Amino acid sequence: MSFMRAMNVNYAIGDRTLLSIDELSIHKGDRIGLVGKNGQGKTMLIKYLLGELDGAYLSVLWQGSVNWMEQLNGERRSQKSGGEQTQAKIIELFASNKDVLLLDEPTNNLDLNHIDYLEQQLLSHQGAYVVISHDRALLDHTCTTIWELAEGELKVYNGNYTFYHKQKQLETAKQYEDHEKYVKEKKRLEHRIRKKQEQSQGMRKPPKRMSNSEWQLGKNKAAAKQKKVERVGKNLERRLERLETVDKPFEWEKVKMDYYQVEPLHQTTVMTSEKLTARLPNKPLYTIESLTLKTGSKTALIGDNGCGKTTLVNQILKEDTTKWVSQAKIGYFQQDLTELPVDSTIYKYVSDQSPLDESTIRIILARLHFYREDVFKSIYSLSGGERVKVALARLLAGDYNLLILDEPTNHLDIEALQSLEKLIVDYPGTVLFITHDRRFIEKVADQLWLMKNETVRMFEGTWVDWMNEQDRPAVQEEDYDQLALETKVTELISRLSMPDSLDDKGKLEKEYQETLTKLNKIRK
Repeated sequence: MSFMRAMNVNYAIGDRTLLSIDELSIHKGDRIGLVGKNGQGKTMLIKYLLGELDGAYLSVLWQGSVNWMEQLNGERRSQKSGGEQTQAKIIELFASNKDVLLLDEPTNNLDLNHIDYLEQQLLSHQGAYVVISHDRALLDHTCTTIWELAEGELKVYNGNYTFYHKQKQLETAKQYEDHEKYVKEKKRLEHRIRKKQEQSQGMRKPPKRMSNSEWQLGKNKAAAKQKKVERVGKNLERRLERLETVDKPFEWEKVKMDYYQVEPLHQTTVMTSEKLTARLPNKPLYTIESLTLKTGSKTALIGDNGCGKTTLVNQILKEDTTKWVSQAKIGYFQQDLTELPVDSTIYKYVSDQSPLDESTIRIILARLHFYREDVFKSIYSLSGGERVKVALARLLAGDYNLLILDEPTNHLDIEALQSLEKLIVDYPGTVLFITHDRRFIEKVADQLWLMKNETVRMFEGTWVDWMNEQDRPAVQEEDYDQLALETKVTELISRLSMPDSLDDKGKLEKEYQETLTKLNKIRK
């Protein structure tokens, strides 16, 4: 059953075409993920399909009911946190029981538990849905089709995000192959053209062994040959002009970063903090005995919405509760981007007070997909995701050796996320970051701060290490205490060996065997 069909989707502002799609449709059972770089018009496409842009109603036919969950964009409409507002919108969306659900970045501000809840709700939905998301795990778990929007055009991939990503890699490999063929053919044609030009020029002079009188007699014949050679040369030039240019794919990961400006820290820990407490008006928020941040680590702070992650970060930044090494230079990324100077350009803002040269700054900006003249765009003209990238680029180009990032993945497109992953991994300083993006944590973090039950557990290892630990078989709490069990076995042996013991030998023997079994289990 078809819920929606759109024909000749075209939308332009001035002479700039923003959408140019011949046809697209949504059928019952469709699980569609809509992806694309920041600023490509993903939200605009949804608005077009809903008839909220001029002329859209002429080319879109709906035959099913629809509900749209708009992106929160960080606005505060109540005293609720961003995560609580998103949760409320998700509940309202699924309660509407519409045929088609449209979701714009629904995982922004959601903790891991609520992302799992969202996935289950999507998978159980009986109609169809289109999800705009940068959460690659969500797209993998819930989508069977990927719509990619790029330069106003839509391309459909029949599979989840991993399938789409592999297809993109194949397309890149094909582009490399086509580029190499193009370069080879271009060189071959240019070489032949030069040869024909040299041959033609040589025909204008008489051969060394030929007299002038002989040359004059054969001049007409030579001129005819010369014209033939020039004609071949012209044909080759036209073939060169018609040769379709194939650009080489840009691989930013092959561009080497020079982080010489980061002052190294020689201590094993960059920060220690003790006796951290915070509370809400009606209940305690957390009580933490101590925290240490390992120098050079990439540490993810993970926890449920409202557990106090941002509060904790703000608290450890205060000098009276935390001891930082004297050489620490801290750069802090906050979710609130209202302080960005909208009248400045991208390059001017990122380079301001940076110790890096222009080439290195441009490499950082290129990694975040600000190319060539794009760096001179005004911040005012940028989308929310592009502003996030600008703020992150300023930190990465700044004179810092410790970065603290509060939800840096919100509003970023997938390519920017992958770029940020590699930038942070390459960064030689220390990074502490808050995020709920599972794939980002998996790719970047080598240490975890797990915030739960009003405290923080520090875990030395990756997200995969942590998940593997959670999969271990459950063991009774007392069984972890090997020393206590060994002591108890010794005591029972002593009591059993006493000839005048008044204890029931049968009960003692049973208790001994049970304790010995537990101890052997621990030892194994």
